[in-house]
Amino acid sequence: MAAFLKLKEISKDYTIGSKRIRALRDLSFEVTSGELICIIGKSGCGKTTLLRIIAGLEKQTSGEIILNGQDLKDTGRERGMVFQEPRLFPWLTLEANIAFGIRGRMSRESEYKTVADLMEMVGLKGFAKAWPSQLSGGMAQRAAIARALAVDPAILLLDEPFSALDALTRTKLQTDFLHLWQRTQKTCIHVTHDVDEALTLGQKIIIMHSNPGRVGDVISLPFPYPRSLENLELRAIKERILSLFIADSAD
Repeated sequence: MAAFLKLKEISKDYTIGSKRIRALRDLSFEVTSGELICIIGKSGCGKTTLLRIIAGLEKQTSGEIILNGQDLKDTGRERGMVFQEPRLFPWLTLEANIAFGIRGRMSRESEYKTVADLMEMVGLKGFAKAWPSQLSGGMAQRAAIARALAVDPAILLLDEPFSALDALTRTKLQTDFLHLWQRTQKTCIHVTHDVDEALTLGQKIIIMHSNPGRVGDVISLPFPYPRSLENLELRAIKERILSLFIADSAD
């Protein structure tokens, strides 16, 4: 299947004082349309930097990013971003937060229907008039996902969206997100530090090594959903991933 997103030899350098630091080095991979990719690696390996570069929030030092045949240079509505924190506007109601990116771009009737459909899709029906301060952490993150989907992006980028939640809420949102992805068939790149989460969600796992950040391995997961982490093949893959983490820490 042809690649929908291509990253070609992405490198990223920072200058701190008089010292030049290489955060990413010659990082390349491909994503097909509708694929759910998980990127994992230890803290500081450049996962978030990479996601921000794909989103256009940072500029790579060298390399190319091609989405659906187009060379990406800046931010664009074809990419939706979900951050680790929901980042909802506290002065807007839940429905206004979700509608923020589409306000004035369609009729009021279409906007209302889009927001109502998304609220139902993410399990927030009945909370249209709620303020962000009235939402639990899980509800706020659901709203953030709905807001990112409202502009109908070609690709959804998620930066550890469940990491700040308690274990039960995190597990519930993982399951709900999986159902949402299956329903929308959006191309998704999901950054996580949680190996179990990557094994639960990903069709493919990209393992990043550090100093500088680079692709250490790519593992395909041709297993049906829902998955049991007690599956012997998945347990073997988990051990392989953890061994790669240990090897990276030893380098």
